[in-house]
Amino acid sequence: MSKHVPQADLRKGVMPEDLFRFHWIEDLSLDPGGTLAAYTVRQADASLNGYTSHVYVHQLSSAAPLRISSGSGLASSLAWSRDGRQLAYSWRGSDGTNAVCIWNSDDGTTRQIALQGAPMGDLNWSPDATRLVGVRWTRQAREEDYGVRPGIPAPTIKVVRRLRYKQDGIGWVHDRFAQIWILEIDSQLLAQITDSECDYAEPRFNHRGDQLAFTAVAREQNIDIGQGGIFLCELPGGSPRPLLPGWVGQSRSPAWSPDDRSIAFAGHTNPAPTNRRIFAMPYLADVATGSARALCNQLDQEVGNYAIADQRAGLSNITVRWPDGGEWIYFLLTVQGATHLYRVSSSGVVEPLVEEKAVVFEYSATATGDLLYGKAGPSNPGDLYHRSGGVTTRLTALNSWLNDRWLAQPQEYWYEGLEGAKVHAWVMDPPQIEPEKKYPLVLQVHCSMFSWDFSHEFQIMAGCGYVVAYFNQRGTTAGYGQAWTRASEGDQGGKDYQEIMVGLDDLLIRKPYIDTSRMGVTGGSCGGFMTNWIVGHNDRFRAAVTQRSITNQISFFGCSDIGPECTRGETSGDPWSNIESIWRQSPLAYAANIRTPLLIIHSDEDHRCALEQAEQLFAALRWMNREVELVIFEGENHGLSRGGRPGNRIERLRRIVGWFQRYLGTHPS
Repeated sequence: MSKHVPQADLRKGVMPEDLFRFHWIEDLSLDPGGTLAAYTVRQADASLNGYTSHVYVHQLSSAAPLRISSGSGLASSLAWSRDGRQLAYSWRGSDGTNAVCIWNSDDGTTRQIALQGAPMGDLNWSPDATRLVGVRWTRQAREEDYGVRPGIPAPTIKVVRRLRYKQDGIGWVHDRFAQIWILEIDSQLLAQITDSECDYAEPRFNHRGDQLAFTAVAREQNIDIGQGGIFLCELPGGSPRPLLPGWVGQSRSPAWSPDDRSIAFAGHTNPAPTNRRIFAMPYLADVATGSARALCNQLDQEVGNYAIADQRAGLSNITVRWPDGGEWIYFLLTVQGATHLYRVSSSGVVEPLVEEKAVVFEYSATATGDLLYGKAGPSNPGDLYHRSGGVTTRLTALNSWLNDRWLAQPQEYWYEGLEGAKVHAWVMDPPQIEPEKKYPLVLQVHCSMFSWDFSHEFQIMAGCGYVVAYFNQRGTTAGYGQAWTRASEGDQGGKDYQEIMVGLDDLLIRKPYIDTSRMGVTGGSCGGFMTNWIVGHNDRFRAAVTQRSITNQISFFGCSDIGPECTRGETSGDPWSNIESIWRQSPLAYAANIRTPLLIIHSDEDHRCALEQAEQLFAALRWMNREVELVIFEGENHGLSRGGRPGNRIERLRRIVGWFQRYLGTHPS
């Protein structure tokens, strides 16, 4: 008689090619009346080797949403007019055209206003619904930089005066700056509001419509406005002025109070230069006096969503929102691998709204407290939820095909790290575990943050037969308090590395079916740094894959778009002041110790961790005849795993799995 196999065990796991089956919610917005939910859904398109996204509007009293965008392109930046009758969004066609589209909720018609040149994002309506304010990349070139003399061929040059002359995912921006523009709806005329060598974002009309608040970021990281500051501009014809003239630190995401007397924002009071490990907190600014006070410093957590996963094209979402006419100020908060939705009153009363082992990646609220939010978890890349009157309703089931796939469920636990610290950890088992057998392990490492979000990569690895483990050791970007996040500063590869190794030893006790002779390690970005560091300091792993990594902290200073403040913040020094310390914190310094077969994955348009970082490590290992392979993805940036071309994302996953299959196998022994 044949042995009965449970039906669940027969389900196929997730494959790299399933990328084309995913649907991702990105933008969402609830109309002021709380009756219409608007959202965008993005998906990979094989014919474009790219992505398309469309806008949907769901009448909350009905069962089915209505798609209001048409054609092939990308929709973003949803914005309801304050009377809820018009929904604006930015549209970039697959043919390269740009437009602002306006959908009328009364008759269901859509008006498209074509834009010449750059797209317009970060949209916000004026109170009378006659204007839209937004942000466009705008050339600020000086004529003397590109002058052409008669009879002499024009030069092909880039003139750089600001430190942030390139930005990952955008490219060279040496002569382009993000500027504020206003679009007059009836005349379709555009007027430029700001005009300086500074990047502006998040423009918001006040309730009278005679003033704008927006953020400005200078391209010099060693001054306070290089961290981001809030500016005000009178309309029409005013000049931008700082909201907080004496402010030292960061401020972003301005939100006007209903009476226009106050502005809520996220920020901190650490003077420049700082790295990106300083937590932002909700603040309330008095517009008349130009002063601000903290609303809830006692939280000791980071405002925003810092749950990094391969399902979100962006790295973080730091937003503070104050619904028109409402009492409460809303924000996201990253806590222990989850992202919660909170609100706070102007008097500082804090109230959690959504607290789960999940990731709230976007949200919208009305003055009456109705909520629309996107939430993801280990088994779901994200769906839309609506809460009204204390009742929560799930509005979408965008990835129901996953119900027919085997999915690994993360097992959460805490282990004792260094100095008595408790370290948050997860492990995923492969399907049909038989404890008497031995299974290969893939350890995922980082110096950012693992979370409760869905991971395509982790699911693939578990489905292929690997135990997958990941830890949030000291230095984790958010979720465990400011002291924990800053604990690795000046000690890169020190106690953070040791804590990972302690976690590995703890895991081997918890999971005796892990085959210690078949262990692999991988990570990306600062996780690539840690992968390089691990294989340079021990031979416990049979194979490793380092992705978009840091290898040389000295050269990283000058070739990354965040190099100066990141190098100083992470290593606590500058190359010219303490080169020995910075070299000591560089994996390349230990290349002679690397004997683990190493696959290096990098992108040639990565401006966060430049390609030269990978080239240096590859050259050193190849010169020493070590087992190393370098795979360069052309035309991709640092975000390859999250938003790269679908064909390249699939190939990246195939290369990672293939490397581990070669050296670890997949089957239990």
